[in-house]
Amino acid sequence: MRTWINAVLLTSALLSPACGGGPKYRVDDAVLADVPPDQKQGMLAAQSEMNLAKEEENKANSDLAVADRDVAVTDDEYGKAKLDVSTAKAERDLAETTRDMKRMADAKAKLEDALMARDVAAAKYDWRKQRRRFIKATIEAAEQHYYFAASHYEQEKARLAQARGKQPDPNFNVALFDQQAADRQSKWDSAKAYAERMQQEATQLETQYHQLDQKLIFKRGTMPPSGQPGSGYPPGGYQPQPGYQPQPQPGYQPQGGYQPQPGYQPQPGYQPQPGYQPQPGYQPQPQPGYQPQPGYTSDPNAQPPPGYQPPQ
Repeated sequence: MRTWINAVLLTSALLSPACGGGPKYRVDDAVLADVPPDQKQGMLAAQSEMNLAKEEENKANSDLAVADRDVAVTDDEYGKAKLDVSTAKAERDLAETTRDMKRMADAKAKLEDALMARDVAAAKYDWRKQRRRFIKATIEAAEQHYYFAASHYEQEKARLAQARGKQPDPNFNVALFDQQAADRQSKWDSAKAYAERMQQEATQLETQYHQLDQKLIFKRGTMPPSGQPGSGYPPGGYQPQPGYQPQPQPGYQPQGGYQPQPGYQPQPGYQPQPGYQPQPGYQPQPQPGYQPQPGYTSDPNAQPPPGYQPPQ
């Protein structure tokens, strides 16, 4: 009677589901206590994977606490941005009653800025909420990873027990452990795929937020320093950048009074303008390598050499 009761208790332990979604089919560790450690490599690898999954879950839970705080902060920012829009609309309506063109333009510009800031805050809020969904999905994936690793651990024990010729209970069947591990693998794969999809959506929303934020920064950067709406130029008109030097345009001719640089030599064949007088002390420099033609003389009364024919 006692033996039958023990068998029933053992079978119940094997078939009862563990708390928190653990493996349904289990093998008592005591059954394999006499097996040498070097024959338990599969079991030890599965245990390491269980520890890894737990670390993943702990990290995701820590990230979730940060994400909750970020969502709360951005929710407050979004609420303030919406309040700023309401205030700007009221100021615009009041300005329209004054018929003051400058005041109306200022109020309109302020409202446009508030609307853009509200859109940025809304995009940031959506991104942070989606990131929190992604982290929650990561926690679920880590849990499913742990359940798979635990089922794999039981599967390795069942295979080892079968290889050692052990019968943990009368209904022992390794196929049940194999199916259990396969089911957990499928659930883990689905959880990972869902987490990846949540991450992609969070990345897209983050990109949209940064794009809107950059537009707002650029718009505010083109406002005059006085804060008054306008064309974007600073008060007093355009000013060139420090150190700017204008470049001469092609075909530019200097004005009268131009003097050549020291050492300047005119090009061959150059003829000065009528009335041109060189500077005092100016001496023309001979061209390098210049040689007069044979028979050349500077005597104006010299006769040409025999056979010389002037050019036609």
